[in-house]
Amino acid sequence: MFAQRYQIVVLLGLVALFSCYLLLPLGASYLLANRLREHGYSNVILQLGYPGWAHMRIPVISFQQDLGEEQLMVSLTDAEIRYDLAQLLRGRVSRIVLRDAAIHVLNVQSAGLIEQDERDADEPHDWESPWRLLTAGDLLRSLPILPFDELQLDHLTIFREQATGPLRRVTIDGSLTYSGREVGGHLTFRGRDTASYGLVVVGHSASSWSVTLASQRPQAAPIVFWQSQAHPNGSQIEVKGRLQVNVQELAPFIALLVPIGPELEKVTGEVAIDWAGITAAEAALSSVWEDERTHLDGNMRVNVTLPALRGVAKDIAVAYEGRFGGNATQAEWAMSPGVLLTATLNTQPRIIPEAVRLILPHGDQPVRIENRKPVQGTLYWKETPIRTVAQGPLHVTYGRTPGPLVAQFETTRAEGLGNELVSAEGAYHLEGILPKAITERLSAREAMGGVQGTVKLARTHVHGVLLPPSSITAKQIGQGPTLISTVTLNLSEPLTVECDLTAIRCSGGQMIAMVRAPVMRISGRNIRVTQGVLKIQEAETTKAAWAAQGTLSVAGVSPEPGSWWPSTSDWTIKFSADQVGIKADLRVDTATHEGFVTARIHQPLRTAQGLMHGVIGPLTFNGTDRRLSKMITWLPPSTDLIEGMFTATVDASWSSTFRDRITVMNAMSATAKVVAEKLSGPYSAHVVKCLSTTIELYTKGFESIAMARPASIFVESVQSGVDVANLAASYQIKWELPNHVPVVDVGDFQCEVFGGTVSNPGPVRDLAKPPVTTTFSLRNLDLAKILSMEQQKGLQGTGTLNGTLPVTITSDGIIVKDGVIEAQPPGGIIRYISAPEPAKTLSESDRQLQLVAQALNNFQYSLLRVGVKYGETGVLDLNARLEGKNPDLKNTPPIHFNLTVQEHIPTLLKSLRLPEDIGTIERKYKRLGPL
Repeated sequence: MFAQRYQIVVLLGLVALFSCYLLLPLGASYLLANRLREHGYSNVILQLGYPGWAHMRIPVISFQQDLGEEQLMVSLTDAEIRYDLAQLLRGRVSRIVLRDAAIHVLNVQSAGLIEQDERDADEPHDWESPWRLLTAGDLLRSLPILPFDELQLDHLTIFREQATGPLRRVTIDGSLTYSGREVGGHLTFRGRDTASYGLVVVGHSASSWSVTLASQRPQAAPIVFWQSQAHPNGSQIEVKGRLQVNVQELAPFIALLVPIGPELEKVTGEVAIDWAGITAAEAALSSVWEDERTHLDGNMRVNVTLPALRGVAKDIAVAYEGRFGGNATQAEWAMSPGVLLTATLNTQPRIIPEAVRLILPHGDQPVRIENRKPVQGTLYWKETPIRTVAQGPLHVTYGRTPGPLVAQFETTRAEGLGNELVSAEGAYHLEGILPKAITERLSAREAMGGVQGTVKLARTHVHGVLLPPSSITAKQIGQGPTLISTVTLNLSEPLTVECDLTAIRCSGGQMIAMVRAPVMRISGRNIRVTQGVLKIQEAETTKAAWAAQGTLSVAGVSPEPGSWWPSTSDWTIKFSADQVGIKADLRVDTATHEGFVTARIHQPLRTAQGLMHGVIGPLTFNGTDRRLSKMITWLPPSTDLIEGMFTATVDASWSSTFRDRITVMNAMSATAKVVAEKLSGPYSAHVVKCLSTTIELYTKGFESIAMARPASIFVESVQSGVDVANLAASYQIKWELPNHVPVVDVGDFQCEVFGGTVSNPGPVRDLAKPPVTTTFSLRNLDLAKILSMEQQKGLQGTGTLNGTLPVTITSDGIIVKDGVIEAQPPGGIIRYISAPEPAKTLSESDRQLQLVAQALNNFQYSLLRVGVKYGETGVLDLNARLEGKNPDLKNTPPIHFNLTVQEHIPTLLKSLRLPEDIGTIERKYKRLGPL
């Protein structure tokens, strides 16, 4: 009975053991899979085989892990662990065989995972570092016992989607052995269509290693060689090491990390690092850098060329030579003089501010970084946060030399705390042609400049200085009626700029710049400028607002001859501007009149409507220093204004967008009032006295100027040998500016001359489009005053003359046809007393000539009629008829004179030479024939 029970217990135990054996792979797989999930792995698949007496198979191990922008996928298939029971009980296995393993790193897009990783990195870990249990002396000990004698890789595939080059997918095989406290291994790996690479590893202790990476092709140089050795020196441990990298052979591996393109044969260079350090043997490895006895020195040499860095640069060359050292509180480094980097950038670096990137040239641009003097730096890692200081001139050149635009920057000092740049000092210099984006804002065809200065950064405060002779030159500014061929702005004094990056606020000190624009062309006329000065008294900008105040003074503004503007004038513009609008006060001074022109301009920036109110004068003239000829030097010597006052008031408005400010005059409308009071002065052969008129004008841009209503003009007198008094008329002007002359309509013309009047009720229309025909009426002209103008001695007369003169105005001159001048009944008297002639001469003279002389001695005429014709050639034809008698000659019948005269004269008034012709009748009597 007892034996039977014992057999049952044994059977149940065997069944239990067998069940546990059957469930062991499943249970172990489940527990290990959960453990992996707890450590952040996902999609875990784990299948263990049944353990045997000498080996155990692992059919499948697969898991994934998110790495931010990439995802790690690992899979092992048909792995095997070989052991014997004695070693397994001691925790060791003889061999681990990985027959088929794959590691894939794929691209993913997940911003949330990056933020989670950052939070996880910031969370403190509550476990204690095992490095605290080790000291520097442990570096001399042999390597710890590894849990295997050999690790064999039959086929390992590594693939990274983001990488480029033939090693984007790599296949690895080989083995790693542990024997006699020494680790040795030889691994072979190859990429797609590449030769095989061999990695040889030999390690004796934690600090004594030798690693060699080389291609397996014949006579191939090592790619990477790393050697580290440690030996005791009393109570201290000395560690020396060397790292050598053949960059040309390393090219396929570089393509794994960065996209350098397919031209791997263009990758050349080498990297060499030598170091030597010393520390106390009893210092814990976790705090070895905190021990004051720890010190490290070394040298580094880098010489690398890369064909490209896709999307960033091409033709990259890096050369660096320097030393480094460190202790428990700080690390120091020094860079020898030389060219650190040359490359051709495909895109502008994002670390450059947007305002600077707008100026720099786009497209492929060369960049050069060099230091002509040693550059030194110090890293204070004992401080919290870590402080970094770099000193020395580091010179950066951006752009082709020579080229359209070259930018140069030089930093002299920089300091950082943690990830924050707290201070920096440097200088900059930009010179060349500005890009199209800048020239379009200036409405210019081309703009170039040379700008230099210094800048200092202190945490969030920026102090900048723009230094002379910084300048900007723009060509062909404007369009339409306004065009500036060249304008140059030269900085005369340093300009200081202060910025608070936290408050987003910048303010500028006083700026003084010279402005040179030799020639401006406005409406087809050239205007020359001697020199200008721009002063900015105050400038400030914030995140949502900006403001500036200043003065622009322009000296020596002179239009080309032929303009009615003063020959030389000085302009002063005081302006204030902000984000709402621009306000400006204009003042123009001449040598004879201060405040020749004053104007106030307001241009809103949020709307397109601009306003201007301007005043010319009042200009008061005198006969000495304030004459028109003093203002406009090109006037003919016979033209001037010497008395009176002139005033003009203009109100203008316009509507335009910001890009069209320079052509605003095309859309401008304006009204003007011009007042002339008693203007006097010579004009050609005339002297005008007391001219007065008031004109109201309106304009539509530069297209037309017209009077709102007819205006009246009054002239007290015009002297030209014949005095004209009280000249009055009404007139209206309309000028289409493309036409050379305006349209002038005149009416109600009237003046007093020779005691009578000359009038024309008009209207006389469009004098600019000949021919124009009108008729002038002559009333109550005093013959005595007409004859008094003659230089003929002894000629006198009385009578009143009336008449009409039909006048046609042509492009070549004036034509008078069928003009008539008649004496008003009952006529008058003409007396001509000639000088007595010798009796001999009279006796020999013709009897009839003597009778004419006696008749003109006291000739009472009843009819005086003159026909007037005047041609474009300046020839005046007069047909005169004179009828009457001398009452002193009682026995003499009435005398009739018919006289025809042709004479070339400059003005119509000289047609009144009839009395002089009558004075010569005695000499012409024989030629005219009998009465």
